[in-house]
Amino acid sequence: MNAGGHQLRLLGTKPLKQRARFVGVCVLVAALFAWQSDYNLATGTGNLSMVLFLAANTYFPVKRVRIRYQVRDVQGFFDKFLVYHIWLNTASFGVGCIHCYFNPWTNNWLRLVLVLMGLLTVGGFLMWMKYPPARVKKGLYILHTQQFLFFLMVFALLKGHYVF
Repeated sequence: MNAGGHQLRLLGTKPLKQRARFVGVCVLVAALFAWQSDYNLATGTGNLSMVLFLAANTYFPVKRVRIRYQVRDVQGFFDKFLVYHIWLNTASFGVGCIHCYFNPWTNNWLRLVLVLMGLLTVGGFLMWMKYPPARVKKGLYILHTQQFLFFLMVFALLKGHYVF
């Protein structure tokens, strides 16, 4: 995505060996968190998915603060922050899929969460890739940035986990 003349590099600029080491350490820390955070893999992966999701979506309140207080000369920071938003949401979705697979119970609310999370994740990647035509990209942007879908997903997540 070209944001203000800045080209986002989703895979970073460091040497491949250094990036692979970083990703390996991140995966190891995430696996240890999932293993130690609860008594079984299903709830551990659910906890990990939640932590990744919350970390990924701190992007939006920070962006709102930036706009509200008209903070200047921080585009480079926000370009990197957007890359973290993309990767952490993707990881959260992947871990969420693992959580759903290993979980012994499910309901329609949780199925809706997985579908919405998948749509938002795939839509975000398609926006970054510059693949779709402009008309489709505009529709994806509107769909991806609608707070309604985000709040519907969070509502369905809470309803599915705590109210059967």
